[in-house]
Amino acid sequence: MSERALKQLVGALAIVVAISLVVYAFSGGSGSIGASGAIAGVFEGVTPTTLESIEIGQSGSTVTLVRSGDTWTANGFAADAPVVSRLLDELAVSTVGDLAATNPANHARMGVVPDSAIDLTFTAAGRERRLLVGKSGRRFGTAYVRLPDENDVYLLESDLRGQIARDLDGWRDRTMVAIDTAAVARLEVVRAGLTYSLERGDSSWTFAGGGETRASAVNGMLAELSRLVATGFFAEGDSIAQLPLAATTRAYDEAGAVLVEITIGGGDGDRWARNGQDDYVYRVSSFRAGRVAPSREDAAPPS
Repeated sequence: MSERALKQLVGALAIVVAISLVVYAFSGGSGSIGASGAIAGVFEGVTPTTLESIEIGQSGSTVTLVRSGDTWTANGFAADAPVVSRLLDELAVSTVGDLAATNPANHARMGVVPDSAIDLTFTAAGRERRLLVGKSGRRFGTAYVRLPDENDVYLLESDLRGQIARDLDGWRDRTMVAIDTAAVARLEVVRAGLTYSLERGDSSWTFAGGGETRASAVNGMLAELSRLVATGFFAEGDSIAQLPLAATTRAYDEAGAVLVEITIGGGDGDRWARNGQDDYVYRVSSFRAGRVAPSREDAAPPS
């Protein structure tokens, strides 16, 4: 090899080494050292059936999920079962991967400082575990994590961060009404002081006293009563709470007992709504509000 070629090779190697050092410095670690110590076993024994409680602290608030038999609560409220189920499944498949950083100077950049991280504490198989979950990692479906009393930051192999980054409303069951509509024999709607009723016949619904109904409107009412999902819950100072009552819908069974009563506020956007069977104030979209309590004109066939 000529002297010139040797110099070119040495120069190329020097560039490669320099680039590697830069990458190492900005990544906070080599990414080739696996998890060790307490963090390596933080998900040991975690399955959907062994998880007992989960506490999630972020942005100055805390959501506590607690198992009670086969159901979960979120800060004492009924929890959204599918949302909790996805979290349980994600915790069960989570693993702590490569070492990402050892220097505390990298903590803020990776989002694992106490004032920005999601503080996750969960109990499974009788053992409490705690992690600080930071920003998303270098690859999709990963995040930076560390133990609160250790400086080492690792890459979490999981979409756990995406599952826990919710406020309390995101954990609560937003199902406002869920009844067996096959038991509904009569529907009553009150709007603007006027009342009309719909009665179930052998093959169709009619207005009380006679008159055809619009099948799509009745089907819409029944569909919402079978499972009416709110957009959220009343918040302190929510302006929609000041809007007046606009409509009331009641569903009766054949014996004349009220199966459900829904009251809905006025407005053009989200409305406040109540189910007479609980004490919560919900937010429902104007679209769902219109289906739950259509005007008499909308419940009748087109002219």
